[in-house]
Amino acid sequence: ISKILVDPSGYIESKDFFSWERFFTSLLIEHTADSYLRYSKKTLNMAYMQSTVADKILARMENIFLIKPQ
Repeated sequence: ISKILVDPSGYIESKDFFSWERFFTSLLIEHTADSYLRYSKKTLNMAYMQSTVADKILARMENIFLIKPQ
């Protein structure tokens, strides 16, 4: 995955994916399928909403704000 992030154009085949967003969504779904971090675009996995996980994700992102459930 690190190699893909350095040079996405070397891995994304336009005949298979309409956009880079769809490629990365597919990659995320594939790599989390059998874990507690399973990703779905329809609903956010509650594991991502735990404060420790959410804080780690947000620490890596700029200008992204998350309203945490109470």
